[in-house]
Amino acid sequence: MRYLIGVGNYTAFDDSIGLRIVESIAEAGLEKGFRAIDLSGNVLNLMSYLDAGTESILIVDSARMGKAPGDYEFFQAADVETKKELSGLSTHEADLLKILELARRTAHHIPPITFMGIEPEAIKSELGLSATLQARLPEYVRAAVRRCLA
Repeated sequence: MRYLIGVGNYTAFDDSIGLRIVESIAEAGLEKGFRAIDLSGNVLNLMSYLDAGTESILIVDSARMGKAPGDYEFFQAADVETKKELSGLSTHEADLLKILELARRTAHHIPPITFMGIEPEAIKSELGLSATLQARLPEYVRAAVRRCLA
């Protein structure tokens, strides 16, 4: 099985982009050849998809990459390094790279994983998306589906 996994927080404005992409895919009935999953902020649940039955995973999330707001990039975990300061591993603090490190240490099957990072315009305590990301949502959906099926 192939998975497209959206990560984020609906109450943190542009940080909800991964969830909104999953929502758009489900509403349009585009789940053909993969499953779209909303992990919200509980990225520890990613461990549930790290098994021998998983062919590949595309994780979609907002990412501060120094790009223009709304720009996106596909990358592998080895291409980036985390800058989050965490007090430990919990469901209240999320760092996908640390989750993958834990999975490796606990001998989970790690399928090919690609990230689609989308540069946020604003991450703030508010529902919705910035006009920039909202306008490009159909483009993100097309790119994510294409990449998931590649």
